[in-house]
Amino acid sequence: MNPPPSQPAAGPRPMLSVIIPAMNEAGTIRPVLSDYVRALRASGAPFEIVVVNDVAADNTAEVLEGLAGEFPEVHAFNRRGKSGYGTAVSTGIDLAKGEFVVISSADACNSSENILDYYRALEEGNDAVFGSRFMRGGSVTGYPAFKLWINRFSNWMLMLLFGFRFNDYTDGFKGYRRTLLDQFKPLFAHKFNITIELSLKAVLLTDRIKQVPTQWSGRNWGQSKMSILRVLRYYVSSLLFVLGLKVVGDEYRRAARQKAVIDPVHPRAPSR
Repeated sequence: MNPPPSQPAAGPRPMLSVIIPAMNEAGTIRPVLSDYVRALRASGAPFEIVVVNDVAADNTAEVLEGLAGEFPEVHAFNRRGKSGYGTAVSTGIDLAKGEFVVISSADACNSSENILDYYRALEEGNDAVFGSRFMRGGSVTGYPAFKLWINRFSNWMLMLLFGFRFNDYTDGFKGYRRTLLDQFKPLFAHKFNITIELSLKAVLLTDRIKQVPTQWSGRNWGQSKMSILRVLRYYVSSLLFVLGLKVVGDEYRRAARQKAVIDPVHPRAPSR
């Protein structure tokens, strides 16, 4: 068991990295980033926004060039090969410099106020923050009925296997301490199933997780990149993988937390 979260210590506030994977989001990325920068600047927290452009077919790259020039906190990267949402998130995690990391989206579905909720919860000493659209205070607007049914069914199955403390495992909008994210590596999911790989690894590795209500609104521009049937297949593969980690339990936790010590090998003159 982990010790309970502590209150924030006096001193400089931890840096926040907001990771945004994007593909063909030229119509939404400007208002999303403008809103995030405004809210985060007003909070006084040091931050950066890391945008990973996953080889978009539209002019997302050009829009990001302008935004990076306008907002020094925005760091945009273009991926040369499209490998999927999960690898874009993994790339963002590797590029992020913050002690706190929040994974959001470019489709304007997530609230900047919720990002601040996550930051405060991490400042309290929690290792991870899970947003929930389905707890008291949370809300969902504009979610297609069939997708919503699949979502709730998937989450109920995960709750049966991993506990009823959390009820929105599949939402990728979550916050983590860098020290916890480092224990997740290597990350294997390369599609939308990275959302449950991150969530379930967190549940296996720490008790210091806080669930907070979030407000989700359906996109008003562009098209969703998620295919329900394809995502379900990926979800099942990630679930089976993490269930294997759950079976070995303590052995996995020890391996994840163990820090390897690497010493250089110095050349030695051959003996005569």
